[in-house]
Amino acid sequence: MGRGIERGRALMASVGVVARTSGTANAGRAMLLRIAAWGLVALLLVGLFGRIMTYPLSHDEQIHVSAARLIFHEPLYGVVGYNHLPGLPLLLGGIYAMTGTTSLLLAGRLLIFGCWLATASVLWLIVRHYRGGPAMLLVAMLVLGAGTLLGPAGMVTTNNFLPVPFALLGAHCIIVGLDGGRVRPWLIFFAGCAVGAAILLKISYVMLLPPVVIAAMIEPRGLPLVDRIRLVLLPLLAGGMLGGLPILVVGASDPQMLLAHTVRYFTGGHLAYWEHSTEPKIMSFRDKLALAGSVWLLSSGLLSSVLALGFAWLVGRRDPARLRRWPILFLIAIIGIAALLSFVPTPAFPQYYEPPVPFVLLLAIMLYGEVEEPTRRRLWPLMAGVSVLALGLIAPRFLPHMTAIAHPSRWTGTRIHAEGERIRAELAARGERGKVLTLQPILPLEGRLPLYREFGAGPFIYRVADYIAPADRRFFTTTSPGALSAFLDADPPAAIVTGREAALDPAFVAYARSRGYAEVMTGNPRMQLFIRPVTRLAPIAPTL
Repeated sequence: MGRGIERGRALMASVGVVARTSGTANAGRAMLLRIAAWGLVALLLVGLFGRIMTYPLSHDEQIHVSAARLIFHEPLYGVVGYNHLPGLPLLLGGIYAMTGTTSLLLAGRLLIFGCWLATASVLWLIVRHYRGGPAMLLVAMLVLGAGTLLGPAGMVTTNNFLPVPFALLGAHCIIVGLDGGRVRPWLIFFAGCAVGAAILLKISYVMLLPPVVIAAMIEPRGLPLVDRIRLVLLPLLAGGMLGGLPILVVGASDPQMLLAHTVRYFTGGHLAYWEHSTEPKIMSFRDKLALAGSVWLLSSGLLSSVLALGFAWLVGRRDPARLRRWPILFLIAIIGIAALLSFVPTPAFPQYYEPPVPFVLLLAIMLYGEVEEPTRRRLWPLMAGVSVLALGLIAPRFLPHMTAIAHPSRWTGTRIHAEGERIRAELAARGERGKVLTLQPILPLEGRLPLYREFGAGPFIYRVADYIAPADRRFFTTTSPGALSAFLDADPPAAIVTGREAALDPAFVAYARSRGYAEVMTGNPRMQLFIRPVTRLAPIAPTL
């Protein structure tokens, strides 16, 4: 009997040794996987940073950076001619004011990189709420970055990507603040602030308002009306007014000015210009549908949909009622409204069809949270497959830029700033002072040079000037292509800069040459610089 007990103890000891050895091996493998995952994250961030910093100067950046630089010096609409809501100029202009930087485009690109970090932080907050880990966050960021956002929409200083972290945070705060049978007013307030900020940055994010308001009116069920007003509606309204306060201020001071620049501009002069333009464009619903398909059915749109559908299938198999919970219907409503509103602007561009995609991804994360822990292992092959596909789409775009972080002189913001300084130096060398005429206002602003108010928005107001309705012309400070020569003869520029507006620049070059402006060789094929000719006074004849 004693020998049997001893043998049993020996057997248990050997099993314990094996278990400890196995546990140590598993822990070691887990540690290696974590190190590999964080290494991949670091490489992706380096590649993302390099791509943002070296992405070519965008046509749209001319108006956004110019408005940000001028917002605290000139009226944003009546003089600068900005045609969006004032969120981006206030945000970026505030950075300029606080830091004192004169590298305007570089600061804007850093802001966009910060927006990617903010989006990752918001997604991490959401993933943690739904009991996910770093793996789910990595999958989400890979999917988000595998599509349109690696183009101009998410790389350059515009208002296309900036609303995304605010919109995701607002939707999440509404869900958490109203779900579970009790109300959390402070979360509802933050939701209002976030939604207001998203709309302030880009008007198309009004897509959030109908689902958010409806959710606030009916969830949680059975809440007395007085309590709903006190705990839900008032905090939501207060937060929304705070987040969108600049819209209210500008709208109250001159509502017609705001509407002329942000609504009637796009439905009037902008639309007429593109109808007459010979440039490639997407105008018809059929062409818009094809463009939408290229965004939604390829890359990030497809991958996020595959995740959401795969997770929904597993949840529905175990408990179909979970798929009818109001937060899921809430996100589906946002996705549907965003998809429909994407077809409204004409002409269409790829970035217009991006807003639904982050919410499909948010829906996938929520559905992942509905899956019980032991069952989640079944999702790993799907998540791994989607991640590999996303990485395959991202890697070719990131690899050429991996070393850019070590070469700031090659960054687009650095090069554009150097161009602005070169213009300033050339004028100073010739003793010239005065305004710079250009459809690239970033350049004189980078060189701390004055420009014409009529061209503060770059080409965007000038090119549609002949198509603006007579009743709206008083709201715009501009001239038109037909009146250009007479306008400039009345106030000649010290320098004329061209090179990036193929359709409009020839008129500027023709004026410079017809008035004897000297062309200065800059060594940059993307920039032509003309400087005002020196006027020599004839000697005065002596009087007798």
